[in-house]
Amino acid sequence: MQNHPTPSSLSAAPLENLRLRADLARRLRAFFDSRGFTEVHTPILSTRSIIDRHLDPIRVPGNHVGFPGVDGDWYLQTSPEQSMKRLLASGIGSIYQLGPVFRAGELGQFHNPEFTMAEWYDLDAGFEQGLSLLDQLCGCLLETPTAHRQRFPDAFRDTTGLELFETDASQLGVWCLENALVDSADWTSDWDDWVNLIFSMRVQPRLGLDRPVLITHFPASQAALAKLDREDPRTAERYELFFRGVELANGYHELLDGDILRQRAEIAAQQRSLDGKFAIPVDNPLLDAMAVGIPASCGCALGFDRVVMLACGAERLDQVVAFTADRA
Repeated sequence: MQNHPTPSSLSAAPLENLRLRADLARRLRAFFDSRGFTEVHTPILSTRSIIDRHLDPIRVPGNHVGFPGVDGDWYLQTSPEQSMKRLLASGIGSIYQLGPVFRAGELGQFHNPEFTMAEWYDLDAGFEQGLSLLDQLCGCLLETPTAHRQRFPDAFRDTTGLELFETDASQLGVWCLENALVDSADWTSDWDDWVNLIFSMRVQPRLGLDRPVLITHFPASQAALAKLDREDPRTAERYELFFRGVELANGYHELLDGDILRQRAEIAAQQRSLDGKFAIPVDNPLLDAMAVGIPASCGCALGFDRVVMLACGAERLDQVVAFTADRA
């Protein structure tokens, strides 16, 4: 029997995958509901966005929104983080959200400009509790054993033989050239760029082949919105979950100091400018909320579509999403 391509008007994802997707969403909600979290729904469209050097929000011109008195661009959110943390400052308690987020220029095997993210904030949770909750959720959704834990510098050394904090950018460039990751050691002079390249191309594909792996203690320069580790301030209390070589989640022991957040946002804005990217306003209602006071918490974002992929044994996002951007 000849196989014919699926008409673009119909879903390319098998219906059994979409039914399993719905079941996983129910299980995720039950997981958090049973632990006393409140499900919330925050704006997808906002006049502000979290500033990240590498993540580009999708911009909507202000005159297309038609909101009187607001000039400039609006942004489809790359994460509900800023609004969820404003709710934390409002006193709502532990919260979670499951819904769409957007990132420009991302389409491929594991990416789509619109995707589904689960994000949560566990009040009064320390670093260890944040790791444990993510591990338990992974077990609930994917029936996995307890995750192995490894610090970022150790995983980096085990793969490359390099001591992360004793290797400068030029040495990393030589290693990448010798290992055929680049055509020239002049590809960049930025230490983090080299580290990210090596991690994504050489370290990550080896992670979690048998059971999930939690990589902890990222370099302080990649802290984003996480606290620095007091015992080793070269590292941040940031963690990511990997399974079968796929990055599933990114979590922080949350930074509470608004002044430090502003400093990091200004650095990210400068980096975006040097990279030739569009500017995103540094001023943000989240900074005002942090001045009021955000309670201590661990927060985490989980790529829900990727979880569904692993649960279905799928190889691409379009096998678990009804209509990806090329068919929307």
